[in-house]
Amino acid sequence: MKKLFYAIPSILFLLLYSYGRILLYRQKEIDVQFNALYAIALKDIGIGILILLVLYALSRVNLIASYLAALVLGIFHLANVEYIYALDHVLNLNDITMASDKEFITGTLFHISFPVYSILLMALLTASIYFLRRLPLLPFNRRRHCLLAFAGLSILYLAIAIHSSGDWKNGNFVSASIRNSVALLTFNEKALTDYPADIERQINTSQQLKDGEYLLNSHTGGKNILMVVMEGIPGAYSPGNQEVLGIPNDIKLTSLDKIKDHSLILPNYITHNNQTIRGMYSLVSGDYPKLDASTPKAYEYLQKDPSYREELLPKLLKHRGYNTAFIQAAELEYMSKGDFMTAAGFDTVIGGESFKNPYVPFGWGPDDKAFFEQSEKYINELNGKGKPWFATLLTVGTHHPYAVTDDYAKLYPSRKAAAVVYLNEALSGFIDYIDHSSFAKDTLVLFVSDESHGVNDQPYGSNWGIFAAYSPDIDGQVINDGVYGQKDILLSLLDYADPNLDAYTTGRSVFRKYTEDSPILFASHYNGDIFYSTVKGTVYQVDNSGQLYSLTSRNGELFSSKYERTSLSDSTLKKKILTYKNYIDKSTAGDQTIMIAKNKKIPLADGRETIVTDGQFITLPEESVVDIQVDYDASSMAAADWLVLKFEDYSGHQSVRMMDKQTSSGRMTFRFYNKKVAYGYAFNLKTALHSNDYSGAEKSIKISNISVGFSKTVPEASPSPAASPGPTPGITPGTSFGAAASPSPAASSGPKHVEVIDMDAGNE
Repeated sequence: MKKLFYAIPSILFLLLYSYGRILLYRQKEIDVQFNALYAIALKDIGIGILILLVLYALSRVNLIASYLAALVLGIFHLANVEYIYALDHVLNLNDITMASDKEFITGTLFHISFPVYSILLMALLTASIYFLRRLPLLPFNRRRHCLLAFAGLSILYLAIAIHSSGDWKNGNFVSASIRNSVALLTFNEKALTDYPADIERQINTSQQLKDGEYLLNSHTGGKNILMVVMEGIPGAYSPGNQEVLGIPNDIKLTSLDKIKDHSLILPNYITHNNQTIRGMYSLVSGDYPKLDASTPKAYEYLQKDPSYREELLPKLLKHRGYNTAFIQAAELEYMSKGDFMTAAGFDTVIGGESFKNPYVPFGWGPDDKAFFEQSEKYINELNGKGKPWFATLLTVGTHHPYAVTDDYAKLYPSRKAAAVVYLNEALSGFIDYIDHSSFAKDTLVLFVSDESHGVNDQPYGSNWGIFAAYSPDIDGQVINDGVYGQKDILLSLLDYADPNLDAYTTGRSVFRKYTEDSPILFASHYNGDIFYSTVKGTVYQVDNSGQLYSLTSRNGELFSSKYERTSLSDSTLKKKILTYKNYIDKSTAGDQTIMIAKNKKIPLADGRETIVTDGQFITLPEESVVDIQVDYDASSMAAADWLVLKFEDYSGHQSVRMMDKQTSSGRMTFRFYNKKVAYGYAFNLKTALHSNDYSGAEKSIKISNISVGFSKTVPEASPSPAASPGPTPGITPGTSFGAAASPSPAASSGPKHVEVIDMDAGNE
């Protein structure tokens, strides 16, 4: 009886561990038959038993280590539950770096979706270790025997995980995470760099823009354009798409019914990858984003000499007489979207810092209702300038964990569904504002998504974006059933704004119907799947283990309620797809320097931290010295002021430095050695002012440059007054770096102070 009592926490843990799947099915409203559920539930229980045995064996060696391991495994499982709920994918270990990013954590953990489940699971897991130690499960008395048992069980678990399914519906969550992460690290197609001379036409199109039939009533140009980018919204939520494709969904953006009589919709509309910065880049550049998780092209664009940068959508429209503005709910510093949008050519760039009094407190930024209502002021100001205008709005309320109150969320099946309903209500009010505005008859409005947070039972639902265009130029609801992607938006808007666009322009416009299909590529960096299609209704998939499949839709459209999946052994086709992917993903920056921010003026307030930059998610090359350089000018400080610069990254590198008032302009460099390729590296940089100056004068710090550079050796430099004297030692993995300095060319005036801070020598 006593032994049974000791086993109760473990039994309850196993039941709760496997219940996580049922919880997700219920929250995501997925219908599943018992005969399809019990087999995978038994797998979960089997994996749970193996986890308990691993922790038990470890506890016989070191009790504290077993509790720490339990904490890691428990959080890993719960993180996957949240990730699947939000994005319909398991966590990729390459993205684990985001867990240390403070803004990401603030936004993501603003609300935990399943708090009761999370607390009970962690409590039962730790209790299981405590009570299992009182049961002689493993007949080993010596520590080394238990250590061998722990090692053997761990290897067994990893072997099972690596060879398990990478899909959360068919495999254990943690095992699927490990399997996908290992597959992404070991599947290597980098050698495929023999690009054909006409590869641009092969991955985009050889069609000319004006080969298609124009679908709108008139083509006069010179009208306003408003692009509303809705965070993570898939095309499955469009009532028009549901009707055309025959794919019902309980979540509907019914507000779009208000524009039905003057709208154009794209049921087969693709977001090329996941992550906001990648989607926004594609929307304004007319280019594919990278299809993997490496440094976004937006950062590589920032590094280019302004004289040689490709002209992006806002600048191209500016040449045609447009005023332009970019307005987003999130803070501009995160992912450096403010810097990128400024470089892209927007005249005005506004972020979450400018929005006050939200209806719902939310870690990522103002809720959708507050955002739309307060954006009206900026649109009215833009419209009052007397020229045609182009404005882009980017919402954040439907980002996990969703900007709704707890009471509001209780009214709907899930918090995600509640957030979409809240967006729907906010969007309805915003459409009313447009309809009653002075510019209603002269404005094209696009409703699109930056990425897709996934669709149940869709093999590439994480790439199903929403697109609806609203304009008096459109009679009824026009359905363009061609396949288009985010990269087609730039030429589409030029096609709309400029009737005199060169007739020989190569590309496609969503406002035209073409008689032939065109190639398109898309991917999910969550699990590494790559998709390629040349004919609507058939999509080729290369999964993260290198297996090639064809997916054929039942209805002949890109998206369907049923698909036929067939394994293929066509090595030529597979090589072609991977070659295309490598071409799209190749770096244009040379991996020498990544420009993060330039020419920023940061207002300072006494006693308050201010974010300078955060959430970059860039790739660090292997065996490289990483130099993060900050050129600053804090000459507006008074004699009684103290200004602190704080640096922190996910690797544990930290530094807090007080700027010398005698040399308030200069460069500060944070340096460390990176041994292996690191994807998704992010750091945050903050300032804090401590002032005894009561004059009321405005204080600010000017940041002329923030960049990340890579080299194999430490650059030669002269000693800094703040650094220890002596030469800089050579660098090998694990050594401490010396401190050095050189004159800062970016500092504006006055004494120039340069300091290199050794990030491997411990926290400063």
